[in-house]
Amino acid sequence: MSLDFLDILNNKINELNLYARSTIGLLGEEDSISIMAMPGGAEVVYYSGVRDKDYQIQVNAKSQNQLNCFNALTTIYQTLERLNELPSSNGSYSFDSINITSLPSLVNQNEQGYYEFALSISAKITIYKE
Repeated sequence: MSLDFLDILNNKINELNLYARSTIGLLGEEDSISIMAMPGGAEVVYYSGVRDKDYQIQVNAKSQNQLNCFNALTTIYQTLERLNELPSSNGSYSFDSINITSLPSLVNQNEQGYYEFALSISAKITIYKE
């Protein structure tokens, strides 16, 4: 049983019908949204192998219209911080909460005129041993 948290989170973001579909990994070459697991976050490991984890995630947005990025990330964080549940489809984790650690901010503007914004979140989840 593999951890399906990023897949479930990505599906939840795609339910919001934003200007672009979200993917797991890097941003695309054109308008895009992506999520990536980031290093860090507190973790408690129990003798049973179960782990309580503060899972660090960065949500990225890219567009030639910076309002697309800002508005999409604002919608995402407002939705995620109100979540009461985000159930696993395979029982690999249980969800506790999501906290916003950094509000949407401009990261880059490239030579092609694309703006890149980022949002940082921390998800408290319990990960079950495989």
